[in-house]
Amino acid sequence: MRIGSVSVAHPITLAPMEEHTNPPFRLLMKQHGASLVCGERIDACDVAKRDRRAMRLLSTTPGERPAVGQISGKDPHEMSEAAKIVEAQGFSIVDLNFECPIRRLIGRGEGGALMADPAAIARIVAAVVKGVSIPVTLKIRSGPDAEQETAPEIARLAEQVGASAVDVHARSVAQSYVGGPDWSVVTRVKQAVSIPVLGSGGVREAADAIRFLKETGADGVAIGRGCLGNPWIFQQARSLALGGATMAPPSVTERARVLLNLVEGEFDYYGNHLALKRLPRTSCYFAKFLTDFASFRASVQKVKNFPEFRSLVREHFTAAHAQTLVRDTPRNSEADDDQ
Repeated sequence: MRIGSVSVAHPITLAPMEEHTNPPFRLLMKQHGASLVCGERIDACDVAKRDRRAMRLLSTTPGERPAVGQISGKDPHEMSEAAKIVEAQGFSIVDLNFECPIRRLIGRGEGGALMADPAAIARIVAAVVKGVSIPVTLKIRSGPDAEQETAPEIARLAEQVGASAVDVHARSVAQSYVGGPDWSVVTRVKQAVSIPVLGSGGVREAADAIRFLKETGADGVAIGRGCLGNPWIFQQARSLALGGATMAPPSVTERARVLLNLVEGEFDYYGNHLALKRLPRTSCYFAKFLTDFASFRASVQKVKNFPEFRSLVREHFTAAHAQTLVRDTPRNSEADDDQ
């Protein structure tokens, strides 16, 4: 798949998620098989004025490329100026968010609020395309609500003004993340345009990603919540997409190694104070399989630094590994008979 001038190796990609798709997270997902990774949504107004937090979120490294920087806003000029900064930061693609359902954005007439105004989206896309040399993509939903499906029209207009691809979350803005997605809207968008169409919604396992691609005809699938605590979903889905075998799930030791890798990256990126605030959520996604998960979750709240967290993980995951060995060790029939 090609998105403008950018070559994407295979159709299994990482969807943007606020409070999750930071640089350490993106790099980890890239290392585990995501062909394209996307940063979390950032307000264009903050990017345009080079707000410190916004610029930190816009940090990127060569190891995660091709990488996508995502912005949201409603003013064409401001979005264009912000997109120029995304390009200058080293991102391969700039993505425009017209789908976010959070109330703060809706109240400002941004994000998902724009799904009710296809012409306004087209004006924004046109301004950004003129302002940058990297490909411009957009993230949309099926429409404002169940009664209005504006996605195909928006995709057509965006293609006409120069968009290089469109990513469709298969729910309406009003639906937010509640209820099942309607993948058929992705098919209708695919039929409406000639640029690549990616989609997301309801992909929690590798097999879901393959089914999504087959049922919708989409060029790619963007995995969001399905990869939280499970970066191996990308390798598993890629293997299936390329005709390979089903991959075995990760061992307890591998789960511990990857969790520590991610958390250490977050401590380096955020610093001790903010990393500790994020730690319970980040780590518990990886630890839900533990039989003593409640104990682990309670203990995480008391951690004061990364070395303490590393010791906690080794304690709980080593115990889980020992339990696995006992459970999986076959019985010795001769020994049993002797007894």
